[in-house]
Amino acid sequence: MLTDLARVLGLWRAQAPWLLLGVAVSVLSALLGVALLSLAGQGIAAALGGAALGGGLVFLLLRPLVLLRPAARWWERMATHAATFRALADTRIWFFRRLAERLPSGIGLGRSGDLLGRLVSDVDALDGLYLRAMVPVLSALAIVLAGGALLAGAPLLAALVALPLGIALLLPLVLAPGAARAAAG
Repeated sequence: MLTDLARVLGLWRAQAPWLLLGVAVSVLSALLGVALLSLAGQGIAAALGGAALGGGLVFLLLRPLVLLRPAARWWERMATHAATFRALADTRIWFFRRLAERLPSGIGLGRSGDLLGRLVSDVDALDGLYLRAMVPVLSALAIVLAGGALLAGAPLLAALVALPLGIALLLPLVLAPGAARAAAG
C-alpha cells in the first residue's frame, strides 16, 4: 500500500507546489473553522456568565472569521481541484505514453472503447486519493496538533482530546492491509 502511494506521489512530483498549496489552504480553512467554533462558544459562555465586555470583545473577533472562513473554503476548493486536475493530467500523459511504448501499433483491439474506458476510469479514481484521503487527513492532523499545542498547559486534557482523534486518524492505516487481503481473497 505504501509503495503504491509512493509511486503515485512520484508521478505527481511535478505538481508538488500545487498539491502542497491545496493542503496548506485546506489546513488554514480547517483551523479557521475550529477558531470560529471556539470563539463563538466562548462568546456565548461569556454572555451567559454576565461578562458583557468579554462577550462583546469575543463577538467582535468573530466578525473577521465569519468572512474569512467561507473565503478560505472557496480557495481550498479552487486550489485542491486545480492540483488534482494537474496531477491527473500528468498521470494520464504518463499512462498513455507507457501504453504507446508497449503497443507500437496502437491498441487495435476489438472493443477497444471498453478497454479505454476502464483504463481512463482507473486513472480518474486517483482523484479520490488526494481530494478525499490526503487533504482531509492532513487537515485533521493539523487540527489535532493545534489542539494538542493549545492544551499543552493541561497535559491530561490534551491527551484526552488529542489521543482519540489521533487514533481515529491512524485506524484506516491499521485496517487497510487486512481489508486489502479480504478483498483479494
